[in-house]
Amino acid sequence: MVSSRQTQSQRQTLGFRQIQAVGLLRLTNEGLADHLARRAAANPFLRLRLPAGIVSGGGEVEQADTSGGLYAHVMAQLRLIAAARADEALAIAFVEALDGNGWLDRPVAEIARGAGRQLHRAEAMLVALQAEVEPVGLFARDLADCLRLQAQDRGQMTAAMALVLTHIGLLAEGGVPAVAAATRLPQDEVTTVLATLRRMDPRPGLAFGGGVAPLRAPDVIVSRGAAGWEVALNRSTLPVLSVSPAPDASAATRAARTEAAWLATIVERRNRTVLAVARAVLLRQGGFLDHGAHALVALRRTEIAAELGLHDSTIGRVARDLLVETPQGLRSLCSLFDSGPRRAGLVPASAAIRHRLAQLVAAENPADPLDDGALTTLLSSEGMALARRTVAKFRQELGIPPRARRRRRQEA
Repeated sequence: MVSSRQTQSQRQTLGFRQIQAVGLLRLTNEGLADHLARRAAANPFLRLRLPAGIVSGGGEVEQADTSGGLYAHVMAQLRLIAAARADEALAIAFVEALDGNGWLDRPVAEIARGAGRQLHRAEAMLVALQAEVEPVGLFARDLADCLRLQAQDRGQMTAAMALVLTHIGLLAEGGVPAVAAATRLPQDEVTTVLATLRRMDPRPGLAFGGGVAPLRAPDVIVSRGAAGWEVALNRSTLPVLSVSPAPDASAATRAARTEAAWLATIVERRNRTVLAVARAVLLRQGGFLDHGAHALVALRRTEIAAELGLHDSTIGRVARDLLVETPQGLRSLCSLFDSGPRRAGLVPASAAIRHRLAQLVAAENPADPLDDGALTTLLSSEGMALARRTVAKFRQELGIPPRARRRRRQEA
């Protein structure tokens, strides 16, 4: 009877410790520091060296400096926006996607997927942020969207301006004549519209210093070394834990030291696992590191799990909130996974396919836009074999209207 009770107690302890170990995988570097600060306060044998910005007594992370910087400026406004208060995690996902211009550095569908939200919720959040965050033009999808938001805010959005903004990309290549030909507007009218646009701010984020200080420091840093891409934990945000020696004293003292030693072991295991997962994902996405989002390849958690001998749920826990500093900007590790169509060989990720789809539509003949069938054929010829309905879905997620509407807009 006694033996039975002892066995049951041991199983309960192991189960609790396993739960704790798994929980550490979900934590960012800053979250880990916060957690360990609380544990160290309760265990005299834990020696903890915290990175700058952590208060050891209360385990609280200091808030970002609100005196300057794009993120600080935007974050100060979020608490005044009802939609952001209702879904803070989604709002912050949009803030993290801002580049130095104040534009979004990735499609809304990708932001929604990374935040675990449906696309329509993300679209609604974007509308709220664009309407309520100052200065107008922040959270734009691109240059045309940034100028469009400002024109609407100033009451200057005319039919001619809408047409010019639709073809604004032609300005760099062919100047006013190219835009006039695409819009079928007189050149003097195009010139007048462009004069109005030049009085707007195409990159409102630059007013906050040009570079975008991250909302929080990255957990992992990617850099180019002599032998290629190198992936490392960000030691400046990683707490360092050690264990003090304990004299053979009371049972309570020995238990506290044993607990401290166990915690130090699983923290080290957590760090090794995080680094292994991040390295495996980022080395698979070398094309993204070299060339950007259009070079992402489809990658599933199960592939990384099989490579590392881990469960795919472990990969999900590590990737969920981890931030990575890459040559292409600050990204969440989970945004580098993809659930798009897979076939044999190296397959472009959904983000890359969307990127190419947007390019094809931007380059189409405005008088004879491409329908979904033609877009499907073009993508297939470039190694992106998709069903027509999938192309239509991606087009809708990018906010591109169907061929008939694009043609009617041109005729108008």
